[in-house]
Amino acid sequence: MRYILVINSKSNPKVIGALDDAINLVSRSDPDLRSRIELKFTEYPGHASDIAIEVSEQFKGNVTIVACGGDGTVHEIANALAFRKTPMACLPFGTGNDFVKTVLPTRKKWNFEMLLKNLDNLTVKPIDLIKIDSYDIMGTHLQNWSGYMNNVASIGLDTVVQANAKAIVASNDTKFNRNTAYIRSALAGVFGKRCHEFAYKLELEDGSFYESESDEHTLISICNGKYYGDGFCPAPKADIADGIADVCVVDDVPLIKALGLLLLYRLGKHEGKSGIKTFRATSGVIKSTSASLQLVGNSDGEDFFGNRIRFEVFPKALNLAFFPEDGYKK
Repeated sequence: MRYILVINSKSNPKVIGALDDAINLVSRSDPDLRSRIELKFTEYPGHASDIAIEVSEQFKGNVTIVACGGDGTVHEIANALAFRKTPMACLPFGTGNDFVKTVLPTRKKWNFEMLLKNLDNLTVKPIDLIKIDSYDIMGTHLQNWSGYMNNVASIGLDTVVQANAKAIVASNDTKFNRNTAYIRSALAGVFGKRCHEFAYKLELEDGSFYESESDEHTLISICNGKYYGDGFCPAPKADIADGIADVCVVDDVPLIKALGLLLLYRLGKHEGKSGIKTFRATSGVIKSTSASLQLVGNSDGEDFFGNRIRFEVFPKALNLAFFPEDGYKK
């Protein structure tokens, strides 16, 4: 098996250096494995997707593409490999590593050398993807803001928080800011405008439908994985291969209650609490009811916009390669 490591060239130089050291150690200890590993660095936005498609078309299922970047890189490669034979593996290469928290929960036990030496021990199993389709007020499909999501999509306060966290890091990219930007932005968001106006209709796993009774909410998250936003846990029971999206809706609540729910939401202990609704759905529609006519959301950390958003679960849409100890278990 060949392994193509797609490396986000904008990743932390120290992390890239650690991977380079691991590659050198593998070269000395297992020359055969090293001969089957190829490194490809991204050179422009969307390059990870282009590399994945090119490699997949050339080698089909005889190659594994290893995502070496943050959640954005994983998202990009997952979209490129949707419904293809080529599997994707993930290294804990980014700052948040939110999707990796679900698929490699023992990641803190591993270093890059150990991960590379276990490439031949990967187990490939299909997981779900969730399609996000965005439409403008006239019903026109917005292709640039549509695509597959492997982890979490959300609309509302957390999208504002995500944008502010990105701005904090962009203004001063330090370890402290990277580690604290999201929680600082979340606290600021809770004290700011929390109410977002949208209605939703969900098709539940039993085939029935649920329609929102109000159009004032704090946020809605549509979850394939368990974590997003640097460790927030909106769906502690999410299963990436059950054919179901775990949907969490936080109502518009008073400030004091919002502060308590924020902590519970981060820890994954919010289910069943007043002001929280959770659903297991196979598809759904979220529509703006505000005068602005546009929803602002994020999918695996990538922003999208639209007057109406539709989502649908596509079971077994991506072949994912798991490291030993972290093979998918129901």
